[in-house]
Amino acid sequence: MEFLSDDLHNYISKHTTEAPEFLNELERETWVKVVMPRMLSGHVQGQILKMFSCMAQPKYILEVGTFTGYASHYLVEGLAADGEFHAVEINEELESIILKYWQKNPRFKQMKLHLGPAGDVLKVLQRPWDFIFLDADKRGLLDYYELLVPQMPSGGIMLVDNILWSGKVVEEVAPNDKDTKAILQLNAHIANDHRVEQVILSVRDGIMMVRKR
Repeated sequence: MEFLSDDLHNYISKHTTEAPEFLNELERETWVKVVMPRMLSGHVQGQILKMFSCMAQPKYILEVGTFTGYASHYLVEGLAADGEFHAVEINEELESIILKYWQKNPRFKQMKLHLGPAGDVLKVLQRPWDFIFLDADKRGLLDYYELLVPQMPSGGIMLVDNILWSGKVVEEVAPNDKDTKAILQLNAHIANDHRVEQVILSVRDGIMMVRKR
């Protein structure tokens, strides 16, 4: 399901601050070399992430599911001068392309990549996360959410991507569609979680914005 027409998508893109050229290069390389390149965030969503990050000025940022590292460059824009950025990615084959472009970022020395299953990494990697971008495997989202919310300080922000799942969340779910079932379970869980307040933003495939009370 497409929420907006191609014309509106193009209009939004043309009226959003352009990405720096090295990120255009990363986008092109992702489309040429990587399976499922549509997973890349793109500059419109990237700019949204940058806006939120710059408003929050977080000291500790976590990205779960970094893919080729495109969104990372926007997330670190608001990172505090003495802050830390950590990204988790399960696909070790993406390490070279992630680091190739991370090294072009002025905040590179503050950026740390962790390779491996998110569930394993997050049990060891713990910080008072001020800002989290959760964009990992859908069936593990609820587990990651529960690992991370207790670590967040009051006022901490979590953004969960793909929360509308191409509109499947309001359609009849096929018995074997485990990803949609997992997203529905997470959405219901967050809506009933009194530790947080939340809103769904209808950006691209939907972003759940969660704020720790």
